[in-house]
Amino acid sequence: MKKALVLTLAFALGLGVAAFANAPLSGSWCADISINPQSPTFTAFNTTITVDYTVGGWTFESLTKFSLTGWTKQEFTADGVLGAFTIGSDLKFNPSTAAFTSWDTTGSVSIAGVSFDGEFLLTDVASGWAFGASGGAGDLSIGADVYFNSYRDDWGVLHTQSDSYCFCFTSVDFDVSFPFGCIDLVEVSLGFSHAGFDGVTFSVSGIELPGISWLVFDADLTFSQGTGVGKSLTLTPKLNLGDFSCFTLYTALVSAGGESCTTDGALSITGINIYAIGVSFDPAGVTFSDISIFDVSKYIANVDPYWNDAYWEEISISTEADSCCGGGFSFALDTYFSCTSEALFDWAETDVSITYGLGSNFDVSMGLNVTDAGFVEWDLGFCVTW
Repeated sequence: MKKALVLTLAFALGLGVAAFANAPLSGSWCADISINPQSPTFTAFNTTITVDYTVGGWTFESLTKFSLTGWTKQEFTADGVLGAFTIGSDLKFNPSTAAFTSWDTTGSVSIAGVSFDGEFLLTDVASGWAFGASGGAGDLSIGADVYFNSYRDDWGVLHTQSDSYCFCFTSVDFDVSFPFGCIDLVEVSLGFSHAGFDGVTFSVSGIELPGISWLVFDADLTFSQGTGVGKSLTLTPKLNLGDFSCFTLYTALVSAGGESCTTDGALSITGINIYAIGVSFDPAGVTFSDISIFDVSKYIANVDPYWNDAYWEEISISTEADSCCGGGFSFALDTYFSCTSEALFDWAETDVSITYGLGSNFDVSMGLNVTDAGFVEWDLGFCVTW
């Protein structure tokens, strides 16, 4: 096992040095192995090989991933400029089933101050199109997006609306922003779908009360079609406590009402919820941080959705510096505490990660995961670029 690891590292380093001499060809090879020392068994293995070829201002890339289950991902991308158009294309396959997954192509061009963009998505069961245009004149900005058998999620990723290959209209959205009177910026969102008029919303943010600069409001006035409430006014109060130099308070206003002008009544602010407090400073290049959480659910909802809800405190120490041979060095130690742990000081978990650069294009890494259940995981990895 030791000989195999040495040969692998030597091959990776040699590959990086050899390929670096050929400028049009570049890429990386990264691998990580996770071991459970208690068994001992391999719990995870992931390796990614990326190869880029650049010619005529275009970059063609192949990305290949392997894991313990075998060949798990194959992706080909192309990005470049064709005349006045910027084009990108992404083709994905599922190697384990020898099946096509998706083909996503985007294009954009700017003409006389107006930007146009389009996207085509093809999957193994459907296809969808999206087109957009945006521009401005002085303080006025206008944008429009139209979708055919497609929609975008909250992260802006395009998805097909139905399992169909039809060029079917789904929706069109218009966005307009402009100053109005004493208001610095008014944002207007207008939408239509295949069912007709969806609604129009006028939004204003950062409304301050005279003499209370730490309390601001966002307001949304919506007109919609249909029976019931056709008009609604939503007021969202926010705290503006400024910048923190060392300590950070995580706060939220406690309020009720103000959601609709006809049903919820007046907006009532009943208090301030301080659900966490943190401290961070970096003396002599070493960063120390600590966060104590009083309301874990609120911290997950507002700050970190991936936080382990069994933990209420984290203490971290990290640093970055130069290593020998032109590489870099990084070290991080994160310790977590839980109210349900029976260990000293309610200690629950400690994670250690170390990355050491043996050169400008070759890094080795190691990670440890220790919990109150024992030594859970040991990670070893490398990454070579050329």
